[in-house]
Amino acid sequence: MNYQRAMLILNADKPEDEKSKLMQQAIPILHPYIKELTIYQSESIEDLKEACQQDVDLVIVYGGDGTVHEVVNELMSLEKPPYMAILPGGTCNDIARTLEIPLNIKKAAQNIVQSQPQAVDVASINNRYFMNFSGVGLITETSENIDEQLKQSLGRLSYFISAIQKFQQSETNQFEITVDGETFTEEAVMVLVMNGHFIGTHQFPLPTISIHDGQLDILIIKESNLQTIRDWFSLSYIRDENKDNQIKHMTGKKVKINAATVEEVDTDGEVYLETPIEVQALPDQLDVIVGENLVGEE
Repeated sequence: MNYQRAMLILNADKPEDEKSKLMQQAIPILHPYIKELTIYQSESIEDLKEACQQDVDLVIVYGGDGTVHEVVNELMSLEKPPYMAILPGGTCNDIARTLEIPLNIKKAAQNIVQSQPQAVDVASINNRYFMNFSGVGLITETSENIDEQLKQSLGRLSYFISAIQKFQQSETNQFEITVDGETFTEEAVMVLVMNGHFIGTHQFPLPTISIHDGQLDILIIKESNLQTIRDWFSLSYIRDENKDNQIKHMTGKKVKINAATVEEVDTDGEVYLETPIEVQALPDQLDVIVGENLVGEE
C-alpha cells in the first residue's frame, strides 16, 4: 500500500547504533511506498504529542509498549487519526505481539507496506486509553519491581524474575468489581482487564480474547501461591465450574474496579493511574497495520 505522507517516530534516547540499524533495515523498505517520509526523534511526551498531530496519512512508531501506548492516546484525541503502524523496538513488545506484527525489523517494515490497515478495538480507562491491558495489584508491583540493569541485560526475562519475586510476597486486597452492571466483591492479589493477549511476552490462552470483538476479558487472580504461579506460567487455565479455581475469568463491555486500599493501575506497562477506574471497550477505534495472521471479525 502506498502513502503520501508518513511520520516515523522514535525515542531520541535510543542508542545511536540501534537508530543506525533501524535506518539501514527499515528505511530502504519503506521509502519506495511513501512519497514523503519524516523521521521524528521525540525527546519528551510533548514532542510525541506534536508529532502525532502532524498532517500525515500514517504514523509509524518505533519503540516498545510504553511508546506505542502514548501514541495511541494521542491518536485517540484526534477527530480523524491517521493509520498507525509499529516497528517493535522494546523489551516485551506485547502490543505488537497482540497485533501479530513480526518482531524482526525488516519483516515488520515489509508488513507495513504489504498489509492493509484494520480497525481494532481500544479501551478507555477514566480519561485515558489502552490497547493491550490494564491491571491492579500484583501486575503493578511486578512492573515497578523490575531492575533496570536486569532489564538491559536480560530483557523480557527480567519481567518473569520480578513476577516470581512478587508472587511470593504479594498480599490480597478487597476489590469491588462491576461488569456490565453486575457488582460483586472479591479478595484478590490481582485484577486484569484484557483487550489483547500478552503481558510480559506471556500469552493468555483464552479463546474469548480478541482485539476485534468489542469485549473485554477480566481475570481475577485470588491468591499468590505455588499453584497459581504454576497456572500463570504454564498457561494451564482449566476452568472447571465445580472447582474453586484461583484464577476467575469473565467477559464484558464495561468494567468498574474499586479497591478497599487504593491501588496503582498498570496500563500497557505504564503506571500513572489509581483506583477507582472505569474501563470500556471501544470497538473498531483505530486503523492499524496488523500482521497478516491477525484475523478480524466477520
